[in-house]
Amino acid sequence: MNLFTLDIGSGTQDFLLYKQGENIRNCTKMILPSPPKRLAGVVKESTHKREDIFLTGYTMGGGAITSAVSDHIKSGLRVYSEERAALTFADNLDKVTGMGIELVPADFTPPQDIRKITLRDLDIEFFSRTLNELGEWYDLMLIAAQDHGYSPHESNRIFRFRMFENILKKDGYIQSFLFGSNEVPNEFNRMKSIIESVKESEEKEVFIMDTVFAALMGCMLDVKEFPALIVNFGNSHTVGAVVEEDGFIHSLFEHHTGVMKKKGKEGIKNFIQQFLEGKISNEDVFNDYGHGAYLKDIVDVKDSVITGPNLHLSDMRVANPSGDVMVVGNLGLVKAYMEIKGEKERRFIVD
Repeated sequence: MNLFTLDIGSGTQDFLLYKQGENIRNCTKMILPSPPKRLAGVVKESTHKREDIFLTGYTMGGGAITSAVSDHIKSGLRVYSEERAALTFADNLDKVTGMGIELVPADFTPPQDIRKITLRDLDIEFFSRTLNELGEWYDLMLIAAQDHGYSPHESNRIFRFRMFENILKKDGYIQSFLFGSNEVPNEFNRMKSIIESVKESEEKEVFIMDTVFAALMGCMLDVKEFPALIVNFGNSHTVGAVVEEDGFIHSLFEHHTGVMKKKGKEGIKNFIQQFLEGKISNEDVFNDYGHGAYLKDIVDVKDSVITGPNLHLSDMRVANPSGDVMVVGNLGLVKAYMEIKGEKERRFIVD
């Protein structure tokens, strides 16, 4: 079985074509700029050329493209947007128009001299074309993307972590965060937009997972003994969890990496130690400009591993199950999929 895996982050989008039974180091992979960064470049080019722009397409991750659009407007140029694309910038459309973005109906006919930019997190035509030229194929798709959830009237920091808590209280396993295309909660509008954009041109089965849980699943591949502390120092978010080998989560926190950086190595070490001792509350993390913390119970961890582009923030052992830390999230997707399908043998993942 060949699995198309794509881990969409704020800095990069990491692709791995996982071939079951193939040496993982021989599998096709690509590390590319993230969709928000790539499209931010397109917007900046239009700013340089003094072009007004029309945004169409889907709700996607913001970040770099939000900043680029804001700068475009500040330069005196106009930005038109369909509603679905506009939700990229804020869940509350009043905030979107407050930025200076002009909302238009679906039947809007843009002037000829305006540049049309299609927003989407997954450019399936690019990947299909590239893989076809390489003579590669796949059976199904596994995608990771961070989704704060649709929360027009409440802090998305609160809303996102509450969604996590609801799923954990109902089930309690990391694998529960891998959704089939018809299982994505309505509140995760970015994930649903990705599924919709893929289904327009792709008939393959699609599964999707939040990037933080894909990274944690990948981390688990290098754990020597459970229960274990696993931490992902991402470009935007730092997430840690105490887990069992079967994926059961004893405790979880999600903070912003920028805030964690300011703590320094010693501060991060102290924070994690307090987390392990059950002394970090949901309010503590939120009031520190993070998302939150969840505590089911306290257990003594027997191993600790980390991953992510900012793993230099800690001296803990690095999870690197395939020799490339950039595809740990991809392997986490594979691990989650294999386990919900009943194939739990470790050798399927990294050999």
